Amino acid sequence: MRDLIIIGGGPAGLAAAAYALHLRLDTLVVAPELGGKVASAFALRGLPDVETVHGGDLVRSFAARIDESPEVHEPRLVRAVEPVEGGFSVRLVDDDRHTARAIILATGARPRRLYVPGEEAFWGRGVSFSAISHAPLFAGRRVAVVGSGESAQVAALELARMAEWVYLITRRAEEVREPYGALLAARPNITLFRGWEVGQIEGDEFVTGIALLGRDGATRTLAVEGVFVELGLIPESDFVANLVARDEQGRIKVDHRARTSRPGVFAAGDVTDVYAEQVPIAIGEGAKAALSAWEYLVTQS
Repeated sequence: MRDLIIIGGGPAGLAAAAYALHLRLDTLVVAPELGGKVASAFALRGLPDVETVHGGDLVRSFAARIDESPEVHEPRLVRAVEPVEGGFSVRLVDDDRHTARAIILATGARPRRLYVPGEEAFWGRGVSFSAISHAPLFAGRRVAVVGSGESAQVAALELARMAEWVYLITRRAEEVREPYGALLAARPNITLFRGWEVGQIEGDEFVTGIALLGRDGATRTLAVEGVFVELGLIPESDFVANLVARDEQGRIKVDHRARTSRPGVFAAGDVTDVYAEQVPIAIGEGAKAALSAWEYLVTQS
C-alpha cells in the first residue's frame, strides 16, 4: 500500500505531486494526461497568439518531473475510490486497483457548453470559457456573454470596463436578478438580450458574429469578436459521490486545509468549492493538500 494517490494531472494534482515527492512520500499520480488546461493559447485578429494562463511554466515543470519518474504515473481513468482497511482502494476503468493510505482528489472541472455550430471551431480564436483569463484581450472590441447565472452577469460587468460593447444573452427574461439588473442597466455599453438563444457562432479565421434565435421565431446576428460562454463548470466528482460531501453543484467541500468530510481524503483545484478557477490558485491548493496529507500520514503511522 502506497502512502498517497493523487487523482488528476492538472495544476492542482501536479503541485500536490511535486510537494509529496519532495516530502519523500510513496506517491502515485493517476491521470490520463498531465498538464490540464495550461497549454491553451488565445489569438484574436491583429493580436498574436498569447498564453493567458498564469503559472503555466510552473505546471509544465511539475509535469516534466513526473515524466522523468514514470513509475509514479498511472495514465488511466478512475472509476471509483473505496475505503478499505488501512486506507483506500482506487479502482480504474479496467478494474485494476491501487491502494494508498491517503488520497488527494484533483480531477478539475469542465465548462458547460452551448453545443452550437462554431463553438468548438472558434475556441481560442474568439470563443472563451473564462472572462477572468481573456477579458483584457478584448479592450476596444465588441463581445457577447452567454449565460444566466451570477458568473455571466459579473463577466459582463467586468468586460464593460474595457470592451467597446457587451451583449449579455440570457434564455429567459427573469434570469437577470438584483443587484445585477440595476448594475447592468447602469452601464451604457451593455445591451441585454433577454429570452434569446444562441443558434451559431460565426467567423472566418476568428469570430465575427453570433446568431441569435428569439422565442417568437425572430433572428438576429450581432457583430462581435468574442463570445464568452459563462454557463458554469461541471466538477469531475461523480465517481466520489458516495465518499465525500459535495455542494449542490457537485463541488467537493473542503476546509481551509484542503480536508474533505472523509478523514484521509483531501481535495484541491477546480473540483472543490474554493473560490476562483485559476491556475495559481489551484497550484496553491494542491500544495496545501499535499502538506495536509503529509501531516495526516505522519500522525496516523
